[in-house]
Amino acid sequence: MKFFLDVNDLQIGVSSVIKALPARSAMPVLDGILIEANQNGIHLACSDLMFQKECYLDATVAEEGACVVKGKFFSELLRKLPNGQVDFSLEGQVLNVRCGRIRQRVQCIEYDEFPLMKVKGDSYDLTVPKDTFCNMVDHTVFAVSQDDSRPVLTGTLLEAGQDVLSMVATDSFQFALTQYHAPKELPQKSTIVQGKVLSEIGKMAEEAEDSVTLSITPTHITVEINRGRLTARLLDGNYIDYKRIIPKECKTRVLVNVETLVEMIDRAQLISREGNNSIQFRFEEQTMQIRAESYLGRVEDEMEVQIVGDPIEIAFNPKYFINVLRNITDETVYLEFNSAISPCVIRPVQGDAYLYLIVPMRVY
Repeated sequence: MKFFLDVNDLQIGVSSVIKALPARSAMPVLDGILIEANQNGIHLACSDLMFQKECYLDATVAEEGACVVKGKFFSELLRKLPNGQVDFSLEGQVLNVRCGRIRQRVQCIEYDEFPLMKVKGDSYDLTVPKDTFCNMVDHTVFAVSQDDSRPVLTGTLLEAGQDVLSMVATDSFQFALTQYHAPKELPQKSTIVQGKVLSEIGKMAEEAEDSVTLSITPTHITVEINRGRLTARLLDGNYIDYKRIIPKECKTRVLVNVETLVEMIDRAQLISREGNNSIQFRFEEQTMQIRAESYLGRVEDEMEVQIVGDPIEIAFNPKYFINVLRNITDETVYLEFNSAISPCVIRPVQGDAYLYLIVPMRVY
C-alpha cells in the first residue's frame, strides 16, 4: 500500500472517525482505525460494533492495500506533523510515514477482517431541514439518561406519523419533547437512537447544505453527509408511554421571562448546592419568589410575573431547570403546575415546537 495526501485533510478525517472508538474493548482491532487505499482514494473507519463512523478522502494512490493502526496514537501522531504532504507506505505490519524531513514507523494491529457493520432489511428515509434538525437534537438530547441500568432511556425516541416528527428524551427527572411539522405525510414509525449517536448526527448535520436524511432499517440508522457516513445499531425495547405523563390541564399557569429566571436560579444554586441542592419557588399575587439556604447562608429573590390560577409553593433541583431553560431561545414561556409533587410543564407561548417536564423535589 502506498499513497500520499495533505496532512490536514487526513487529520480532519481521523478526528471524525475516532469518535466511534470504544472506551474499552476486548478486541484489539476495535482500538484501531481501518485505513484502506484504492483507486477512489482513502477509506477510514472506526467501530465499537454498535456505532461506526467512516470517511472518504481524496488521495493519490500508487498501490492499493489496507491496514489497521492504533486509533488514538495515530491521531496524536498526525497532530504533531507539520503542514504539507504526508506519504504512507506499508511494509508487512509496519506503516512508514514520511512528512518533510520526518520519518516514522508505526506498528499495525494484526487482524483477519475489520468488523464493519452490515446493514440489511428494508429502509425508510426521513428528511428534515438542516437547521430544524440541529435545533431539535440540541433541545432534546441533553435529557437522555446516563444510567445504563435502563438502556432504553439512554436513547432518544424518534416518532413519525401524520405530518409530525417528534424527538423525546428523559432520565426520569427531566423530560424533553421537540416537534417538527413536515410539509407532507410521514410514515408511522418509532425508533430509539442512542443519545451519543444522535448528538454525533447533529454535529455532522451542521456540515450539510440544506437538509439531513436519516435512513432507518428495523435494526440500524445510517446518515451520509458530504464524504462521511455514520451507521449505528438502534436500541431494542419499548420506550415509555410519554403521552400519559404529560398533564392535560393545569391549576396554575405562570408567564415568565426566561433570561431573568435563569439569572435568579443561577444565583440561588450557589447557596443550594452546599445544602440539599434544592430551591423553593413560590407563586402568588403576580409575584414569583425563589429561596434557597444552606450552611453558607440564605438567598431570597423575586420578580413580577403573570399568574393565572392558584398560589403554589414547590421545590426543584436547580440543575434540571437550568438544563431546560438554557435550551430555550424564546423570550418568555409558560410554567404550568398542578401540585407541589407533580411535574412542572414548560411550554412555548405560541405553537407546540417543544415541551419540557421537570420533576419536583420533596422538601421536609
